[in-house]
Amino acid sequence: MGLNFSRILCPVDMSGFSLEALRLAVKMAGATDATLDLLHVIEDPLDELYLSALTQIDPVLFDSYKDEPKRHAKFRRTTVEHAEVLLKQFCRDHVQRLSRVRYHVRSGDPLEKILEVAEDCMCDLIVLATHGRTGVKRLLIGNVAEKVVRHAPCPVLTVKPSAFNRPRAAEKPEMIPGVSVGKLGADG
Repeated sequence: MGLNFSRILCPVDMSGFSLEALRLAVKMAGATDATLDLLHVIEDPLDELYLSALTQIDPVLFDSYKDEPKRHAKFRRTTVEHAEVLLKQFCRDHVQRLSRVRYHVRSGDPLEKILEVAEDCMCDLIVLATHGRTGVKRLLIGNVAEKVVRHAPCPVLTVKPSAFNRPRAAEKPEMIPGVSVGKLGADG
């Protein structure tokens, strides 16, 4: 099996964890000249991530949305528009070298939407973080990431938090100027 991917999906929740998955997906897309599909799923429109834009809507509409969310198309549309802006801002500095980037914002269950976009876009790789914005409190490997691995129509590359904290090659002791690491000889 070759590693020539043509469509890579990277779901992001705009956390530091998903940023690391994004960086890896960008490297892979650049190396194989693949299209990078970036997906953000709005699971809860009242999440603090969207509130700055949503509170600018008529306060009465905002309060009524909390009581009857399915009836307010304007509120949902504003949430999606704000999420699209946030997604593009979140990814901008990392994807600017790529020639083909597509942005997707969906509302609903993250697992269902990731699988749906992967299939609709005919992705041949999914790159995602094992943790989300809630970090260790909501370990995703037991939830969304694990389920994506089991049900995805293509290979899945998961990026776990320990990989984020691992020292890079330049940070290893043998690579730091002034520090020498070597084998001890027979006499010492």
